[in-house]
Amino acid sequence: MLDAALERRLVFITGKGGVGRTAVATALALAAARAGKRTLVVELNPLGRLGEYLGDLSLGSEPTEITPELAAAAIAPAVIMEDFLTGMLRIRALARRLLESHTFRVVTAAAPGLADFLTLVRIAEWEGERTGFKRKRHRFDLVIVDAPATGHSVPLLATPGTLLKMLPFGPLTNTARDLALLLGDPKRAAVAIVTRAEEMAVNETLELATALMRIGVALLPVIVNAVDPFRFTRVEAHRLRVDPPDVPPAWQPYLGVARFALARQRTAERQIRRLTQALPERPVSLPHAPAGRITLAALEPLADAIARPHARGSRRVS
Repeated sequence: MLDAALERRLVFITGKGGVGRTAVATALALAAARAGKRTLVVELNPLGRLGEYLGDLSLGSEPTEITPELAAAAIAPAVIMEDFLTGMLRIRALARRLLESHTFRVVTAAAPGLADFLTLVRIAEWEGERTGFKRKRHRFDLVIVDAPATGHSVPLLATPGTLLKMLPFGPLTNTARDLALLLGDPKRAAVAIVTRAEEMAVNETLELATALMRIGVALLPVIVNAVDPFRFTRVEAHRLRVDPPDVPPAWQPYLGVARFALARQRTAERQIRRLTQALPERPVSLPHAPAGRITLAALEPLADAIARPHARGSRRVS
């Protein structure tokens, strides 16, 4: 999984709400930084928890250094809108006054994708930013975006194409075209969908994958988060399912728990198999993050799993 991400310069992490996108995005950034890549992880959710995971930091629109190889930032729509207007009007006080205007708020609300467009512009600036002598070195080798949940990710990534259809000419056209070229280049940008091994989550993942492929964005292997360890072999599963169960008398008090765990295992395997059959890349399974408060240290096991050359897939026990 890590190798596939490191082949790009920009990776968006998305998926159904509650599947652990931020934890996975942070773990991927940690794994990339440990591999020696200068990595920036960006949060788009104003109420997100990236700063908490990184040590209760208050993240802003400028990257904050976490380690020499890892930085983090957060993009707030109001901030990038103010920066955009300041660049046009040259005076921040005028920009803020315009932002407070009821008429301006109505107009911007009616303009589809303006905040998304400015968000992508900021991300693209970081992806292309160079530093050092004669500006030959990229400031960041990899930019990881903790993107919105499923319902908003597709409109976000489709914004450049939408604007080009609406505004084939004008001051924003060249920028929209550059963004479309960036997002459509599989060697530079890709999307990783995070899911759970549950039917509804997998259904939504397959729908999202189809929508993303339709707009021309490259897909990394789907990440199945929080997969329980597979505890039973095929023989053990058969012994648990027969009636009466083929287990020693001393194990009888634990039979209900064992059968419940077996049912969860079979469900997870079935859903992972669906993803394997429906998508071109085999999904990557990640373990549960440690219980309790999530910190950078607590995400090390996820980073280790992401960095493994061949993450564990399903093991059929039917």
